[in-house]
Amino acid sequence: MSLRRTTPLGCTLLIMVITVCSFTGCSGGSGRQRTEAEALPKGSYQENIKGMVEIHAFDHYNRPLEKGFGFFVAADLVVTNLEWLKGAFKARIAAPGAQEFHDVIGYTAYDHNLNLLLLKVRRHNPNYLSSKGQAGSPDSVYTLFRASRKLYVKKSPAGPLQNMDSLSFWPVAHEMEEGKPAFGLNHDLQGIVQKRMVGDTLRKVVLGKKWIASLMLKQTRQSRSIYDLRTKSNKVYLSHKKIAGFRLVTDRGNIVVRLYDQTPQYRDNFIKLVSDGFYDSLLVHRVLKDFLIQTGAADSKFAGRDDIVGWQGPGYDLPTRIIPSLFHKRGAVAASKLPADRNPKNRSDGSQFFIISGRLFSNQELDDIEKDKGFRFTPTQREIYTTVGGAPYLDGDYTVFGEVVSGMDVVDRIAAVETYSIDRPVKDIRLKTIEIIKK
Repeated sequence: MSLRRTTPLGCTLLIMVITVCSFTGCSGGSGRQRTEAEALPKGSYQENIKGMVEIHAFDHYNRPLEKGFGFFVAADLVVTNLEWLKGAFKARIAAPGAQEFHDVIGYTAYDHNLNLLLLKVRRHNPNYLSSKGQAGSPDSVYTLFRASRKLYVKKSPAGPLQNMDSLSFWPVAHEMEEGKPAFGLNHDLQGIVQKRMVGDTLRKVVLGKKWIASLMLKQTRQSRSIYDLRTKSNKVYLSHKKIAGFRLVTDRGNIVVRLYDQTPQYRDNFIKLVSDGFYDSLLVHRVLKDFLIQTGAADSKFAGRDDIVGWQGPGYDLPTRIIPSLFHKRGAVAASKLPADRNPKNRSDGSQFFIISGRLFSNQELDDIEKDKGFRFTPTQREIYTTVGGAPYLDGDYTVFGEVVSGMDVVDRIAAVETYSIDRPVKDIRLKTIEIIKK
């Protein structure tokens, strides 16, 4: 073993490399003086690294997103940090530096405060790292990595234990990599490397293994898709009472909408998605002239020119809520739905919505729609459909939860663009973001 580098960065970081011999010791002659690194106690970092994994995240089109780290805490269970994996469609794991991938089946538990996530994986690994026992108060912690088929050990001094109300951790050097296990001097697991605020500074820390053990006790019996994590949050969202409306910022202009209090589940869900930045950079993926424009599909964010989009929401749906007084007039904002053959429970998509551009209808046309749908339009609805316009044939089928208050000229311009046969604009139109307009 040889000492590779010492880096002064407020605290000392040592990187050591295990070459031919391991921490079981090497014989180099009775007269040779041992270095500081060789004086480390016996143990097996070679066994510890067998419990570590790289986690590769992918979008809906199997395109790679981020790569992070985690480690086995049971034969088929991997712990990692929660935040970096939120928003991925799926993930796979591999041993550090390896190319043999195993699927992540889903997650069994998560905790926003701890920033921890437990993943169920399609691999049986007996070399997992135990989270049992107390971590103690280490003076230093160690992490591992491979390069050029050699095993390297990073050493970092551990700062004083920081005790919070519901967690505790040790500050470490900023070179320590998030998601990796941190070990003590005797090669026992100390915890997981994270990034947290320490006072007013964002620092690398080690969250103790007892918090991993506590999360393991909260697992669900069945795993859930990691795609579902995008809906999970511990944020406190702005009350609808403080919101005057929402500004849809597109590359064709701005559209301002307000939401109805008669559909509170849709209203509050929209507030949450907007606050989380869910709609940022999604496409207006469907337009029909004199009818509607549609957006909110998660699979449109990174979609290529020939990709089929419009089939992915936020990972959940909402019960359809029909309120006769809220109808599909020009400017109405309504929730999209999958076709009946893929939507047997007749529920609305959790994020996709459309805005009616519409056209004028004659009373005879409204009479025909009444016969076909089995209901009658009110005098107010007839007046609006014959003088302002809309899409009356959608009434009774979709949840209307808002309306445009300004920017209908933008809606009309978008609805008139050239499209493919699948109603997607030939030239992408992007919803840059949605801004909350406060009262």
